[in-house]
Amino acid sequence: MMRLIGLVAAFLLGSGVALAAPLDNRDGFWSEWSDATFARAAAEKKFVIVSLQSWWCPWCLVMNRETWADPEVRAILKDKFIPVQVDQDSRPDISQRYERWGWPATIIFGPDGTEIVKLRGFYFPKFFIPVLQETIRDPSPVDYGAPGGPERERTLATGLSDPQRAEILAFMDKAYDQDNGGFGKTKLVDGPTLGWFLDRAKMGDKEAEARIRRTLTGQMAMIDKEFGAVSQVTLKPDWSQPAREFPMFAQQAALSAYARAAALFADPTYRAAADRIFGFLESTLAGPGGGFYASMGMAEGQPGVDKRQYARETGQAIQGLLAYHDFTGDKSALALAVAAASWAVRERSLPGGGFRHAERDAGGPYLADNVEMASALLALHRSTGDRQWLAAATATGDFIAKSFVEAKTGGFVAAASPDAKHLLKPIKQREDNVTATRFFALLAGYTGDGRFREIAEAGMGYLASPAVLDAYAFLPDVLLAEEELRNEPVHVTIVGPKDDPRSAALYAAALAYPLAYKRAEWWDKREGRLANHDVDYPDYPDGPAAFACTRNFCSLPVTDPAAIAGQLDRLQRAVAR
Repeated sequence: MMRLIGLVAAFLLGSGVALAAPLDNRDGFWSEWSDATFARAAAEKKFVIVSLQSWWCPWCLVMNRETWADPEVRAILKDKFIPVQVDQDSRPDISQRYERWGWPATIIFGPDGTEIVKLRGFYFPKFFIPVLQETIRDPSPVDYGAPGGPERERTLATGLSDPQRAEILAFMDKAYDQDNGGFGKTKLVDGPTLGWFLDRAKMGDKEAEARIRRTLTGQMAMIDKEFGAVSQVTLKPDWSQPAREFPMFAQQAALSAYARAAALFADPTYRAAADRIFGFLESTLAGPGGGFYASMGMAEGQPGVDKRQYARETGQAIQGLLAYHDFTGDKSALALAVAAASWAVRERSLPGGGFRHAERDAGGPYLADNVEMASALLALHRSTGDRQWLAAATATGDFIAKSFVEAKTGGFVAAASPDAKHLLKPIKQREDNVTATRFFALLAGYTGDGRFREIAEAGMGYLASPAVLDAYAFLPDVLLAEEELRNEPVHVTIVGPKDDPRSAALYAAALAYPLAYKRAEWWDKREGRLANHDVDYPDYPDGPAAFACTRNFCSLPVTDPAAIAGQLDRLQRAVAR
């Protein structure tokens, strides 16, 4: 079996791996992922063959048409298999379990639920049929090897070892495309990568600045000329073949990066790129009542907008909109973000501060929805100074701590309950663990609650373990988590009434400072003390003032919005020394 899979995989390497669209199941060919389906398989002694697909994935649609509908394929499946289709966007728990296999992913289970075969991407019938026949002949599981090293016991950590960090940096350096910008041959829109290099550029690293500017300039070719949406991937190194696949996470990543780059480099082309992506979110993915649609696909079959509304994607949209608002001052983006957060609280909230994925969840709750919404709520507090959003973010943080933190390792599990009885071992998805670690580090700064700091340190301990570092090489997201946990966020507080335009102007200037790891607060003394009142701000008789602070000292009061950036720069240099 292993030899057969290897030969087929080798042939398919040049064919590309992509993804598919809405499924027609009027003939009842597909069953649902459920315990009942696996119980039926055990009773009837049949294999379960699962196809994981996505709305925006063209090759999923091609495989439905060319392979799953093929008469010979169906004849083999009829007596020995139960076909199951899973929309990976609607089931983060199952999606994240098999995301390494791309979309479409095909997983064959034995009657007892044992994984036998995992197939990556599109298969023509002439290659698919031999896999089915060999599975029937020899149902022994294929050994794909463990992707990472062993998990370790929970430990509190604030960073990587020097050799670990050096290895990650060396791989990133090797992956950089000197000719075209970006990383690798197939280029993805990756928020942590863009954010890490923007951080380096803000700190004065000229090589990082050259690399991120070349990357952002090249990446503009991935912004669709018709819709203004950014593709998640381009299939050629020179950026010339963007796939027409537009999931929300790519919109968040690119919108945040271009808005921040516009503020950092004063480059109008970056502002124009951010404006186009914002326009797409506002005109195409914003749903009625405040929520956001999940994605858009315009390749094979042109499925258009996936109008399902998930907490995860709405949280991602809010974060992108707020970055755009903070760095550009666009008030319409803030209004859209507030409406989206209000919709999520109204339509997707769970008791205890959590969020469900959809209107009704087959599984869950899922870490992905909760960590994206928690991050969005904390960002909304930062962008508005409104304490209700900090209270909501704290409640969601408490829900995450109660529901998803694995006591043994300190990592965050993908789902609060098993996705099926035979898959009891919880999985921990790396990107969501990074997002959760970063969220808790910043939440600790805003609240002053050492419990949240400890959760972040335990999360970093998991990210620095062999289970992650041995499984992946390109890890700018882990570097970001480490950087933020080891350092204070940029901290600026506006002291002044919220109905005073002078206070508002100072706060807008503080938000526009082009670092993302930022604790911006607005203290209107009529509201009582700040949640983390770790600085004794002096009264300033001449009206509202801004104070840039570290844990040891604060700047003199600043009353000119144009002077805030300079004060923060001086503070950053002092901290660096």
